[in-house]
Amino acid sequence: MNHIIIVRSYKPGDEINCKELVKAGVMSSLNSTFLGIVFKELTFQLMILFAAIMFIFFGLPLTVCILVIPFVIFLVYVGTYITFTVKTIEVNEEVSNIPRIYMSNAFSCFWVAEAFEPYLMTHNPKNVHYTIMTEQQFRDSNIDISSQIKKIVGTVALCKSYRLDKGAWIKRLYVHERYRRKGIASCLINVAVQFAITEGYSCANLVASEYTDGGRELSLKKGFELQQMYHKPILGSLITVLMYELTYQIKPGEADYMPVVYTRSMLNK
Repeated sequence: MNHIIIVRSYKPGDEINCKELVKAGVMSSLNSTFLGIVFKELTFQLMILFAAIMFIFFGLPLTVCILVIPFVIFLVYVGTYITFTVKTIEVNEEVSNIPRIYMSNAFSCFWVAEAFEPYLMTHNPKNVHYTIMTEQQFRDSNIDISSQIKKIVGTVALCKSYRLDKGAWIKRLYVHERYRRKGIASCLINVAVQFAITEGYSCANLVASEYTDGGRELSLKKGFELQQMYHKPILGSLITVLMYELTYQIKPGEADYMPVVYTRSMLNK
């Protein structure tokens, strides 16, 4: 078994790798979000409006007025990029405080998915099969990793919600682009949901944008339901992105959500 991924709780020393992964995760949906906004009806209306103003009120030639199209596209990209950059700074600040925010009490936690691979990795991770296990399962397996390197390829966190009664938020669900579609995100969601069940939460919620279809579809397959939709501003209230809040309702007898129970104590063993 040369390629394995261990899901474990955050440990001191993970901060730098987590920051890099989370930053890449936030920025990975920049282009899809930008293209989605560009092709929205409102964006076309802005192009037409600006072109009409230049043509009617300023008497500029039509060929010059058409230049408003790339200008609006550029404006949308700048606004989208700034929004994502601000989000990245915010998330980096949070990652810098993981021990205080997520690991200082029994009702929240931060997990990472750590890949173990040969030093001379000759294959693209997309084409490699990985066995996913807990840290305890890894120790019980007695797998020799002396000739392997490790890297953090996924993260997820859960914390108490101050808006929802006995509710929790699942946050920072990211998987490295080259390690997607291998069941890592599914396992990370399982870990977070089972932790919420174990700690007695009534529900676990997460948020996904209209441009992160993969994460939203996976959550729905895992038993999450649509709670509400709202618009998040990109360029003020002029251009927005549709956000989906999904909820996993925790009910009595639902502790068999996963075949293996992942609790913090188990992951820290």
